[in-house]
Amino acid sequence: MIRTKIDTLWFKRCCAFHLQFLPDREALSKLCALQDSVERDSAAALARVPATSLHMTVVSLVKAAAQFSIANEEVWKRNGERWMEIVERLIDETPPFELHFHEVAASEAAVFVKAEEPAALRRLRSAISQAICFDEWRPIPPRIAHMTLFRFFAEEPAPAVSFDVGCLPIRVRAGSLTLLEERVYPNVEINILSQPLLRGKS
Repeated sequence: MIRTKIDTLWFKRCCAFHLQFLPDREALSKLCALQDSVERDSAAALARVPATSLHMTVVSLVKAAAQFSIANEEVWKRNGERWMEIVERLIDETPPFELHFHEVAASEAAVFVKAEEPAALRRLRSAISQAICFDEWRPIPPRIAHMTLFRFFAEEPAPAVSFDVGCLPIRVRAGSLTLLEERVYPNVEINILSQPLLRGKS
């Protein structure tokens, strides 16, 4: 049986850099209604992602958890400007895409809502992963298109998730993406670096 893992980074200061899709006000309202529904019907020890922190990660350039032999700040100081230029160029070549979030699921780490990964998103993730490298490391994008709704603050059997089916699907259109620095996890305090438009031809 899958058991949940406590998120040890929850609301802690960090230094991370991500490319994300940030939902608009209408989508946020629907996502919050979905969170309300899940929370109302669950007995699990859920840590709710704040509404202003909800996002879909396209790829993490520097993760919140330490992964290098030097500090994350130093990694970005050495590479950030060049990586941003690469990512912005690849975004400019990528067409806008739609996401239809249609299913809620639970893993050992989170409760999340997921969508089919559009071809444009898959190609962008792959291109970024191939173009960026540091000390033999390359970013590994998520394997699905998803937004985390809850983390866990207790170790227990992974919960069955129930919710009002009327909350789904949630449809959004990505016309731009956001490069940001994460200062408090998860996206509680951020510094937006740029918001390049998706301008490629489909």
